[in-house]
Amino acid sequence: MLPSIDEIKKRRVKLGLSQRKFASYLGVSQSTVTKIENRKLSPSYELVKKAFDILDSFGSPQIGLAGDISVKKVISVQDDDLISKAVQILQQHGFKQLPVKNKENHWVGSVSERSISNRLLKVTNPKLLLSREVSEVMDEAFPLVAEDTPITVTIPLLQHFQAILVSRKGQVTGIITNADLVKMLSSEKTK
Repeated sequence: MLPSIDEIKKRRVKLGLSQRKFASYLGVSQSTVTKIENRKLSPSYELVKKAFDILDSFGSPQIGLAGDISVKKVISVQDDDLISKAVQILQQHGFKQLPVKNKENHWVGSVSERSISNRLLKVTNPKLLLSREVSEVMDEAFPLVAEDTPITVTIPLLQHFQAILVSRKGQVTGIITNADLVKMLSSEKTK
């Protein structure tokens, strides 16, 4: 059984987490956190569970920070690039997903093997899909966490998203996938 929803704010404040930072960990807006804490919104069980999992993770033994395991070179595509370019990059680097930027250099979405293959089911000529823009198949943008975010906080996010972007002072400095968590575990084993 989960603690009372009133505990969310008490524990968040005790940990020194701002609503904004906590919202980014949860993958919701700051106003959503405000409404939950002020009892103006009844969140789903899943969201409450995720909130307590994140809060609990700050009390767990530290296994490192997001910045410690993130891959520093973030390879991305533009939303107006052709899908053929995204496919080429995915294959060339052995990736399963890529973040997507727009011309203003904002992170606007993500493209993955899954999003492309799902779109293949909806076209009559699969080869024509390659000549369309990435924006036609992209999914939501990956969540963004600070470099000093505990890895234990990123784990629940990676259950819902294929990757997480890592930032310092608003600038993306890396990316984390489930594969990076597995690599971290195998490197811990050899220490």
